[in-house]
Amino acid sequence: MSSGIFKVIVEFTDADGSPLSGDNYSVTLLDKDRFFDDKLGESRLSVAGVAEFLITVADILSFDSAGERTPDLYFVVRKDGNEIFRSEVFDDVEFETDDPVTGRSKGLTKKFGPFQLANH
Repeated sequence: MSSGIFKVIVEFTDADGSPLSGDNYSVTLLDKDRFFDDKLGESRLSVAGVAEFLITVADILSFDSAGERTPDLYFVVRKDGNEIFRSEVFDDVEFETDDPVTGRSKGLTKKFGPFQLANH
């Protein structure tokens, strides 16, 4: 069993495939739930077009998803506070899988993207 702390890494590029970056961009990580989506974090993009989030099991749990351990994740990108991109929902993201050889937890980091954003 893991420590219950997971890392999510997401990458964005512009229409030319160059890293999307700048202080005017922010990325929000959300967990889609039945009634209310949970905001798991917000991050700026690095010069490499990458946003990173550390989340815990407690972040994933909510009253409308009691006992959830496989969140349905999606990303929202904002430029100057205005939404410019919303990803698809990645259903049942599994962070805690055991290595069949060692029995240790693996998969504690999940990577998404690169997502290409046109005209931004």
